[in-house]
Amino acid sequence: MASLQWILIAILCGAVEIFSSGFWFLWLAIAALLVAGGAATGILISLPAQLLVFSIITLVLIVFTRPLLMKTVKSNDTVSKVKALIGQQGMALTPISPLNFGQVKVNGEIWTATSNEYIEENIRVVVTGIDGVKLVVDKAFINLK
Repeated sequence: MASLQWILIAILCGAVEIFSSGFWFLWLAIAALLVAGGAATGILISLPAQLLVFSIITLVLIVFTRPLLMKTVKSNDTVSKVKALIGQQGMALTPISPLNFGQVKVNGEIWTATSNEYIEENIRVVVTGIDGVKLVVDKAFINLK
């Protein structure tokens, strides 16, 4: 019977996690499932033992695994910021050609860039894509800024 209550707690924590951010309730749900398994197998019989194990598992998960998950989430956020450069205008700092990379300045940051056409230094460019860590640019014919 206690294992069903822990499963219910895990489901509720999982549902709360879906509507919240920060990955706090995820660890509570995982800990509740592990305690449910311990209660179902008879390893954790008493409620104080179940609460102690639940607390320890939750603490260990939050301290050791949450930072790793948050780094993963933040790194994906960085990818989104790079993709947000598409459509932004900048300035060619060096000549750019299909055969030679150049440098562009977009939003105050200097990037390596490539292009399908020759672009001279000090020509306004627009970011049309991302190729690995390089920006793909074309000449900006209309000044949007």
